[in-house]
Amino acid sequence: MNLIKGKFHLYHLISNVFSTLMYLLFSSVNTVATRWGLSFFSIGLINFIGALTYIGTSFILGRLGDKYGHKRVISYAMLFFSFFNVLGFFWSNVIELLIFVVGMNMFFGTFFPQVEGLLSKREKSLGVDAASTINRFNLSWSTGNIVGVILGPFLIVRIPYAVFAFSIFLNLLTYFLIKKDLSKNSENLSFVPSKKLKNSSSEVDFPRINTYRMNYRLTLILSGLVYAAFLSLFPKIAAFSNIPLSISGLLASASNAGVVITFLTLEKVRIWVGNPFKAFFLMIGFPITVLLLFIPPSMPQFLLLALFSGITYAVPYTYAIFYALNSPNEDHSKQGGFHEATIGMLSGFGPLLGGAIIQISNDLRGLAMTSLLLLLIVVILQIRFIKKVKTR
Repeated sequence: MNLIKGKFHLYHLISNVFSTLMYLLFSSVNTVATRWGLSFFSIGLINFIGALTYIGTSFILGRLGDKYGHKRVISYAMLFFSFFNVLGFFWSNVIELLIFVVGMNMFFGTFFPQVEGLLSKREKSLGVDAASTINRFNLSWSTGNIVGVILGPFLIVRIPYAVFAFSIFLNLLTYFLIKKDLSKNSENLSFVPSKKLKNSSSEVDFPRINTYRMNYRLTLILSGLVYAAFLSLFPKIAAFSNIPLSISGLLASASNAGVVITFLTLEKVRIWVGNPFKAFFLMIGFPITVLLLFIPPSMPQFLLLALFSGITYAVPYTYAIFYALNSPNEDHSKQGGFHEATIGMLSGFGPLLGGAIIQISNDLRGLAMTSLLLLLIVVILQIRFIKKVKTR
């Protein structure tokens, strides 16, 4: 199945709609927690437990696709999750909410490493440039996030059953689509890539690729903590800032808009590939985010903070996933699992740390000071990394 003249295919569409679903469920959980009156720390703790589940699942199950086939693992995960979503119709207390969060993270912690492994391995065999593979995947999931974040708070407040009915329908439909594709094409992609996707990127330093991976995974965790804290706590932050809960998702979607804008830019401007100094220069969104945290809360500040926190996250995310999946070995979903475990770490510690700090300081200034400290650590880390890789 070819989409948009050889640039996108079925599994980009699947990545897009399931990213919509993930953030639909993710923002629904946090909105319900806010309506129930849970504290900043309690919401952060729920997200932290979910993230630990995501990390463990990504590590343990992420590599299954390399052994048993990526499509096969995805399809079985969808079948399981379609039945699990029935629990959502019966949310009535924190324990049930927590059980759902754990199951949700098990599913997505299995799903994303398989998609990443499938795309990186199969598109590589078709001669697609690694940077093109990464950027098109990033665009597919990040555009889906925007829709999920906007609709999540609105639907869970107005039509809560629609969230879980949609999830069940989507999982079952996609399960049958993948089964059909698997019987017809096995693990191969039915895709004829455009010649533009085969343009080679700058040279990658494969002998030291593990050094690049370690640096950018750590940078992603440190830079992404603010984004993760904001995205999980935005309903509570909005209520704290006297912003209507029903439109908080619309404003918070600016964070995902920042992610999409960044991915579009890095797709066109590839000066960061194999060039740590230029890659460091492109992290300019981080200091801007820190400055915005020191400004008193308001609707414009909330909007800009969302936008630049997304940019702060998306830049090192691109670097981390590029060097993870641009692998000389046949371990694509394993590396995808490591990458998703990294996402799980920042998704866990971001809400927990952010929730605790905001609750203690009773405003955003505590988060601002913490973000300033993280920025200084990232700067030191990148300077040391640049000096290290220049020494050959």
